[in-house]
Amino acid sequence: MNKFSVFSIAAALLAASLFGTVRLGAQGIQAGPWISDTGESSLTVLWTSEVPGMAYVELEDGTQIYEMYAGRRIFRRLHTIRISGLGRGECLRYRVCGQNILDDSNPRNPKFGDTYEGGWHSVRTFDRKAKSCRFSVFNDIHMRTGMYESLAAQVDSAGTDFLFLNGDILSAGNYVMDTVVRYGIEPLGTLVNGIPLQFTRGNHEGRGNNPTVFSDLFPHADPAPFYYTFRQGPVAFIVFDAGETHEKRSRLYCGTDVFEEYLNEQIAWAGKAMKDPSWRSAPVKVCLIHVPMIDHEKKDDYILQRWLNQHMVPMLNKAGVDLMIGAALQEHRYCEPGSMGNRCPILVCNEARRLDFSYTRGGKVNVTIWNPKGVCEFEKALKP
Repeated sequence: MNKFSVFSIAAALLAASLFGTVRLGAQGIQAGPWISDTGESSLTVLWTSEVPGMAYVELEDGTQIYEMYAGRRIFRRLHTIRISGLGRGECLRYRVCGQNILDDSNPRNPKFGDTYEGGWHSVRTFDRKAKSCRFSVFNDIHMRTGMYESLAAQVDSAGTDFLFLNGDILSAGNYVMDTVVRYGIEPLGTLVNGIPLQFTRGNHEGRGNNPTVFSDLFPHADPAPFYYTFRQGPVAFIVFDAGETHEKRSRLYCGTDVFEEYLNEQIAWAGKAMKDPSWRSAPVKVCLIHVPMIDHEKKDDYILQRWLNQHMVPMLNKAGVDLMIGAALQEHRYCEPGSMGNRCPILVCNEARRLDFSYTRGGKVNVTIWNPKGVCEFEKALKP
């Protein structure tokens, strides 16, 4: 090492000691950032850091939006910052930053450590006036990261409005934050830095301990974490959380499940949500749910699917849903309108697949399904 290099390192360390910033070997971002709970005027930026600390999002104009609770900046590893006051279809340029906490045992004299600054990213809010809508759906990955990464690598990042995780990305277990991030988010790579990520639970994500970790990582406060509506361009979406498919639920939940009440809660909510002008004015309406609402031919099994078909499909018919996208069955199905009381097609994606959807005002809905090798296994053009 030459004298100039030694001098440069020494100068950097001296500056760090004076200004509290250490760039060499600093502990910083562990995963992310990713974008959740996107609307037309707001979105949420999330990431995890290697150690607990304070965090903020910096915008291109120098604005710093701090992570805080009731007027206090907080120390933690999962950072969640809501950015509001944005415009429809606005492109937001941002980066995530933070400072590690070394010791907060003395509340009057906490010891701070390194600071970090992430790279710059751009993300766009939703816009109901956009002429088109394009998105990709992933489902039933079950922690097979190689397949997940292959499917994600095929996504056209420049032409995709959002990504949707339609359940069972993970498998049942005692969920902890880093495990969910590792298997549910990180295989998507840099896509999530600039494309909003939407989520609903599969039956596997409802099992195990610590089910609230999913609402922490995919926050959606209004009206609930796993069922909600949103709109992008000419397409309105309604998302449901169907709960558990297994008839022996007591073995999986030790008697703690109350899914009947939960589903009836969603039905009552949906009846009102689909009267909203944003929903009713949309040229195309799509239902996203992990468990498809089909009247399965195996009458002794698939009890939940048949219950959903009987109790929810009539409501969706009345609301003018044009397409239902489901998963869960580990098989591909395309149910024609009228085949089981449904006025719209019901499309069930096979496991470890990606569905691509595109629609431009005045045209047809185009749907394709791809396997991890990049082979198209299904293609359909639908007239709304």
